[in-house]
Amino acid sequence: MNAHVPLSPSMESLLAAYASGHLGHGMSVLMASFLTLSPSARRQMETFEALNGVMLDDAEAVEMSDGALGVLMTRLDAPESEETPRIAVGNTDLPEPLRAVLDRPIEEQRWRFAYPGVRQLSLGIGDDDERVKLLKIMPGKSAPQHAHKGIEATLVLRGAFRDGNRLYERGQLALADEHIQHRPRAEGDEACICLAVNDGALRFTDSFGRVARDFFA
Repeated sequence: MNAHVPLSPSMESLLAAYASGHLGHGMSVLMASFLTLSPSARRQMETFEALNGVMLDDAEAVEMSDGALGVLMTRLDAPESEETPRIAVGNTDLPEPLRAVLDRPIEEQRWRFAYPGVRQLSLGIGDDDERVKLLKIMPGKSAPQHAHKGIEATLVLRGAFRDGNRLYERGQLALADEHIQHRPRAEGDEACICLAVNDGALRFTDSFGRVARDFFA
């Protein structure tokens, strides 16, 4: 993360932070995946990038250090790495930014029990206090009721889930903060698979969730 910026639970604030490079790796992967799936988010992102360009043009010029040109030329002359990011074959319905951090299709991953009807796959890509995971919620099942210390961003990749009165489907982003207690429930006939990023710990508010918190962390 380039600099720690307190996040607020709105799509606009996350897009602005992503455009300026102020998100951790986990949240950046989530937002890049969201932009892949959401045309409206891409249009908003173009606006933030344009604003950043204007701010850069208006910024005061700063003198380069004496050795900056030499460092740059050395990097340009360095041989290119033959290694390329490995993108998991298959799962072509998943956003490429997510596929780039997976070593195999999600059906071949070792999903871990998290809660009755819920499986999870932790991704070791988070910065600072980020927790990044894939969640698989079986049809009709719910995640444990919980609140947050920080914000939680959840991107629907397959299926759908209901949170309160709102239904979230593929390509939609659900946001929650410390003021919200909720229990997302998978809707429809297929498992709901989501990418979830937390920048703080979860607080489970039902009895089974408190028992299962070591599995869900």
